[in-house]
Amino acid sequence: MNQTRTYSLAIQRQEGGYLAYFPSTGCHTWGKTFEEAVKNAEEALAVYVETINAHGDTLPEDTNTEEPVSLGVTVRTPVMV
Repeated sequence: MNQTRTYSLAIQRQEGGYLAYFPSTGCHTWGKTFEEAVKNAEEALAVYVETINAHGDTLPEDTNTEEPVSLGVTVRTPVMV
């Protein structure tokens, strides 16, 4: 059985590239282009979710944020019974 969660991804243009982060997880990364930042953010979130599951911890809920949200990323994870 899998669980589906969607996390809001905020992306901010910075000098030299883009900062991408998931406000509800604290997970953040960087990319020289917008597309690279999104790709790196997806990979960072996948590692974050794997780590949370490996430790048997609970995934956080997506939080409402006052940051401008660029897009949402959905992940499917096994449900620990």
